[in-house]
This record gives sequence, structure tokens and C-alpha cells, in this order.
Amino acid sequence: MRPTAVAPLLERQRDLMTYAQAREGGLTDAAIRWAVSRHWHVVLPRVLHVVRAPLSREQRLIAALLYAGDDAAIGGLSAASWYGLRHADDGGVVRVLVPRTSRSRDLRWVRVRRTRVPYEHRVSGAIRLVPPERAVVDAAREAQGPERAEGLVIEAVQRRIVRLDDLASMNSLLGLRWSALAERAIRSAAGGAWSVPEAGLYRLVSRSATLPEMWCNPRLTTAESRLLVMPDGWFDDVGMAVMVHSRRWHDGSRWELTVERDGELTAYGVVVCAITPRSIEREPSRVLDFL
Repeated sequence: MRPTAVAPLLERQRDLMTYAQAREGGLTDAAIRWAVSRHWHVVLPRVLHVVRAPLSREQRLIAALLYAGDDAAIGGLSAASWYGLRHADDGGVVRVLVPRTSRSRDLRWVRVRRTRVPYEHRVSGAIRLVPPERAVVDAAREAQGPERAEGLVIEAVQRRIVRLDDLASMNSLLGLRWSALAERAIRSAAGGAWSVPEAGLYRLVSRSATLPEMWCNPRLTTAESRLLVMPDGWFDDVGMAVMVHSRRWHDGSRWELTVERDGELTAYGVVVCAITPRSIEREPSRVLDFL
């Protein structure tokens, strides 16, 4: 049941509206109560869904914004996920930011947090989001552990959704509390790592007292300026490449391609050392001895 008076609003907000919007559209309290008892349902306090069906991902974000107020914006992992980051798993909880004049609260699948740091709005249809750099930094700060934080930041930088300088500035602007996870992830991305296993390898080599500096993902060319496959790590003083072979980070055809192309470096006289993420994580001493 979609009343004609509010049809344009419902189309824009994907069949969602507040009680106040329904009244502004000319519906009486009695008409709203009647519709709720038969056709509509209340998904959050004062937020109506005019179709009795589960909410889509987009509808959950819109409903959370209607609940939180006109100045609210989707933030953190929820915003990072909407920007397309695969590592941004919000666990089904919609994160919403509100100005400092509002209050923080949790209700069902919505988490509203007030912030002292002003934020801009980016609009995607009926959804208001914080800018990508704010979303990524907040998401990294609330990530469950350093690996997930690194995955978020590295993916965002790789896909050019954000710039490293903007992430570093935003992390500083948001203050010291919870900043360590984001700072570590930003440093990993700044070091040139293209995946979490590569970041772990870079940190491991950096702590070694005997190994020279390792470059992450350098561009290698032949004497004829032909571009070669890009190794995950490179020791320039001895011309040795390190390849991190991971099915998780190089799945499907990419996995086969990354393994097969090791031979291209070998054909040009490059020593190639292949290791796995499991070895980096569980056998760091053996990896260092191997290198």
C-alpha cells in the first residue's frame, strides 16, 4: 500500500519514511495506525516500511539515517562497504555518525555514534555518507585486528578510492584514541605492500638485523626496457625477488597467473624465493633463514 500523496517520497527513499514525513504528506495518525496494522511495519522507532518484506542492504542504510536524523551520515565499516571495499565487513550492523549535539545510542542493528570532528556529506541516492577517507580511517580504527585494518587500507589505496596523505591527515585529525590500528595500516600501505601478507613480510624483514632493505612491488625492466612481472619483494643489492603465493589474495586465474609468471623472472637470471602467508605468520624465523 503506497498512498499517492507520498509516492514520490517513497520512491526516492525505497519505500521508507518517518511518521513525520507521512503526516507532512497528508496522512492522519488514524490512517498511519490502520496501515501499520495491516500492510506496513515499523522497522525502527518512527520509521515506517510500507512493504512487509525484509529490508535490502540499501534500505537498511536509509532506515538508519531516517532514525538518526537529518544531520546523520553513514560512516565507518558501513560507509567503506558502500564505497565497494571488500574487506569492510560490517557484520550486519549499520554505523551512523551524528554531530556532537546529538547522542550516541545502539538499537537493534543500528549503531549511532556522535563525533566531535565535523564531517561532510557525500550523497548516493537517498544515502548520505562520510567522505571515503573518513570512512576508511574510521573502519580501520574499528576493525577486528591489524590484518583486517591493513586489508581495508591497502585495498582502498590500491583501488585509488583514497590517497595515503588524506588518510594520514584524517587519522591525525580524529585524535589519538583508537588511532594505532589505522596508523599501522597506513604505514603498511605507504611501504608499497599490496596485500596483508606482503605487509607482514615487509615488517618481518625490517626487523632483521642481517637482511638489507626490501622494496615492495618495484617496477622491473629488462635492458631493452621491457616491463617484467612485479615481484612482491625485491632485494636490489643481490637481485633477488620474493613472491608471496596466496590463494586468498590471488584467487582463481590470478593464482595460476602469479605462479606461472615466476618463471619469467627466472628466465632473466633473477633468483626467485617463493613463500606463503602461512609461513610468514607461523614460521617467521624459517622465512628469515630462507631469505
